[in-house]
Amino acid sequence: MNLINYYLIKNETITAISTPLGVGSISIIRISGNKCKSIIKNIFKRNNNKIVKYNKVNIGNIYENKEIIDQVVLLFYKKPKSYTGEDLVEINCHGSIYIQKRIINLIIKNGARVAKNGEFTYRAFLNKKINLLQAESILELIKSENKIEHKIAINNLLKTKLSKIIKIIENKILNIISNIEIILDFSETENININNKLIYKDILYIEKKIYKILINYKNIIFFKKGYYISIIGTVNTGKSTLMNILINENKSIVSKIAGTTRDVVEGNLKIKDFNFYLFDTAGIRKTKSYIEKIGIKKTFNSIKNSDIIFYIIDISKIKIINIINKINKIKKKYKKNNKEILFIFNKIDKLKKKEIKKYNKLLNIKIKKIFISAKKNIGINKIKNYLYKKIKRKLNNKEIYINNVRHYEEFKKLFKKIIIIKNKIINKLPLELLSIEIKYLLNILYNINGYIINNENILNNIFSKFCIGK
Repeated sequence: MNLINYYLIKNETITAISTPLGVGSISIIRISGNKCKSIIKNIFKRNNNKIVKYNKVNIGNIYENKEIIDQVVLLFYKKPKSYTGEDLVEINCHGSIYIQKRIINLIIKNGARVAKNGEFTYRAFLNKKINLLQAESILELIKSENKIEHKIAINNLLKTKLSKIIKIIENKILNIISNIEIILDFSETENININNKLIYKDILYIEKKIYKILINYKNIIFFKKGYYISIIGTVNTGKSTLMNILINENKSIVSKIAGTTRDVVEGNLKIKDFNFYLFDTAGIRKTKSYIEKIGIKKTFNSIKNSDIIFYIIDISKIKIINIINKINKIKKKYKKNNKEILFIFNKIDKLKKKEIKKYNKLLNIKIKKIFISAKKNIGINKIKNYLYKKIKRKLNNKEIYINNVRHYEEFKKLFKKIIIIKNKIINKLPLELLSIEIKYLLNILYNINGYIINNENILNNIFSKFCIGK
């Protein structure tokens, strides 16, 4: 019997430890279902033998026969005002593994069974306390590791931005369907015409909103994956020195000997909640060394897999005319790979201030550039600020975000269907057929919130990812 079939057994009371199993100061044990009241009556007594109160703190003892197992704090939530929508009890006991197991076994003896993964949240979903979007947001909230992931999850749990835009899209679709149905019902008796331009306009509005959601999802995945940055350039330009100072670790070998770096050296740079993965590469030059050639080949492989290229130029050893020619060649070379290049002019500590200003003025061309001295730690914060601002622009707090593969696939399906409908409106598809196509949009939309979802495998997959006790 699979997970969902367990859930669908009626009138079963479930129990589980909701805190991590192990020794701690406090452990929380949950019970949910119709037998909550009888179980508590058999195993718990309030201080001074007072009656257990609903939705209030109850302090007392857990008993097995006449033996006291533990002094606990007990909360009894009367249905439907509980997390699951059923009678729900939370027992706060001491965090001894022995005590936890003893209380769980006692609850089972009195009529409950051990809950499956995510069964408390699943019951909340079945009892319409939350929709599927919120249920999945709870899991994402539990797994969140940084501010962005937390913000997306909490917003979707509290039904803010995403839920509002879904509701707007739903209303738009319903309005289109209603107008078409009116035409179909009364066009033979009344002089009623439908304005295809208005339908098309509404469809374009929906398309725009969904497209933004899909793009923002890709930005979130980009953020979670982290930026991959290749530090490249010719030999002895200071690539390894820059790598070490950015990651605050002597990972790359720094030497005056040309061609020291023969392999790709990896390092991690964390700026606030954002991860950047740096790859210090072998200097690009013509060489007869077989080993160095292998290193240079790895450099080009690293470039292919990178999101950004840091191209390092030793500004103290190259003339301004040669720099401009070099930049134009580099831009042309990597433009076809759609790679963003940040030109980093290193070793400015070897130049006078007048020379730096001159170079800066003459290099007033359309490139992203920063002047630094990796050795003297000059301009390093400019590089970090550049990276931070770049990723912050992708994560605009005013946008609508999703952080879930299933949601992304459903919105992608919705977007593809919108494109089909647009073309059918242009080709003047009969209203009866157009209505069927547009109704299908609602089915996809309702799958996101779980309003009409009836695929057992989907529900099984979602709730099995939860911990037992949630």
